[in-house]
Amino acid sequence: MKKSTNVKLTGFLCAAAMMATGMAHAQEPADYGRLSGSFETNTIWYMQDSVIYNLSNPLPKDRFGSNNYLKLDYTRGKFSAGVQGELYAPVLSGYQNQFQGGKITNKYASWTDDNFFVTVGDFYDQYGSGLIFRAYEDRALGMNSSVEGVRAGMNIGDIFAIRAMLGRPRLYMEYAPSWLRGADATLALSSIFGFKSQYLALEGSFLSQYDAARLNITNNAGEHILSSDMSAWSARMVYEAAGFSGRVELVGKTPGYYMVDGDNVPYFGRAQLIELGYSGHGWGISLTGRNVEHMEMKLTESSDLKYSGTGNVLNYIPALTRQYTYSLANLDPFQVKTKGERAAQMDVFYNIRRGSSLGGRYGTKLHVNASVIYQPKDVFYLFDAPEDAKQMNFAYLDASFDFEKQWNKKFKTTFLFAFQRMMGEERTTVPINRYVFALDGLYKFNTRHSLRLELQYLLSPFVKDQTSDGITVQERLDDKRNNGDWWAAQLEYSFAPVFSVFVSDMYNFQYEKVHYYNVGVSYTKSRTRIALSYGRNRAGFVCSGGVCRQMPGYTGFNLSLTTSF
Repeated sequence: MKKSTNVKLTGFLCAAAMMATGMAHAQEPADYGRLSGSFETNTIWYMQDSVIYNLSNPLPKDRFGSNNYLKLDYTRGKFSAGVQGELYAPVLSGYQNQFQGGKITNKYASWTDDNFFVTVGDFYDQYGSGLIFRAYEDRALGMNSSVEGVRAGMNIGDIFAIRAMLGRPRLYMEYAPSWLRGADATLALSSIFGFKSQYLALEGSFLSQYDAARLNITNNAGEHILSSDMSAWSARMVYEAAGFSGRVELVGKTPGYYMVDGDNVPYFGRAQLIELGYSGHGWGISLTGRNVEHMEMKLTESSDLKYSGTGNVLNYIPALTRQYTYSLANLDPFQVKTKGERAAQMDVFYNIRRGSSLGGRYGTKLHVNASVIYQPKDVFYLFDAPEDAKQMNFAYLDASFDFEKQWNKKFKTTFLFAFQRMMGEERTTVPINRYVFALDGLYKFNTRHSLRLELQYLLSPFVKDQTSDGITVQERLDDKRNNGDWWAAQLEYSFAPVFSVFVSDMYNFQYEKVHYYNVGVSYTKSRTRIALSYGRNRAGFVCSGGVCRQMPGYTGFNLSLTTSF
């Protein structure tokens, strides 16, 4: 009898719930949520080219490469969920070979309220500037270090915020054999003290990593030099008022290891970062200084080859230099050495107001950038380092000036001059100097048709006698970064907002004497863009956000398609 009563009660409750739902639907339109997504493909058909392919850079065995990404997201009220699938058929040349086949690589479910959120599955996050932790995706770099696990956070008004996570990081198509535990908190002192026109906050982060592979690191005596746990912390202060901003960050970490005189030696890591800025009255000024010592942090120290490569990075330390869009100014971008570096950068923007004698009718934009970097000599030496190897020495200088001028409603120009001074490979040669000139002109015939012409020139002079350290002229010319003078040009015609066609060329007329030509067309319709190009591409670096990957030279057809829905 009791069982029958329970069955009847259950049936009644279900019927009541159905009736209530039906009444609600009768009164309000059903909310089924929203499904959105995106698809991206980058595909290359590699062609024979005796100039590009050689023993050090062979033609890919599979002359077809394709990177594909499909992302789906569903949201309903405070709930959201999504998946991402990736297909490498096969992976494009220049990306890590660990990207193979197809797989659902990311999935998540999340609940977000006004003062609380929780995510289960794969997520991205960053603590501070990223000096101790950054999980992010950058398809241009072949980087996806999302964390699979749980992430949650809460706010207490506008005074205090905290978030924490537990999970394992993604590494290529697998997950690294390590676990991450971390938390990040912000205390807004300006809210506590009632500051109305100022913002002052203290921030802090802590990260703990368990990686059993660290126990396999030994010195030449066979002694274990690392524990399985690595810890890192970040303490920060932020201040903003009346256009001024300032941020200070101090970072420390437990030992990692570096090779010194052929032996593994543990070193504590540390870093300091200071950022100052001002914006107002037509000015924009930013000053950044950073010191990094032994801050290499990996997703795992495992010696398994499937975890090796450029994607095995836990933190984010971009080059503190200007990120150029002009090809010759970005011919050989600076590469950060986390073993040791002191860097500073200055950016100054000024908009000359319209109607002034210098600004003209449409105004003029000025921009000055300068960065300088010092590194200890032992960054480059693994064995037999000089006695002064620990001293900080000049490594890189970049100074540039550019201005943008709108002459009338139809014509606009941009001029850039950049000076770059860098040390030679392995510091075995005298510094290399480069002077880059770029002129960019845009003419609009009407609201739909425009023509853009871009001209660039790079001058790289050198001393034609034996250098002071005994390096011969030929040895200096063999330095991969000192390959003489270049010019580059690009012509682009746009039929806005649908079609665009371009033709471009880069040419090293002093030594290589090779044309790196490209021609292409793009079509845009609503949220879909498709582009097709053909040409010869120089070996070099592909950079995004101050981080770069090495890309081999190739010749072929390149098809890219992006769409969202």
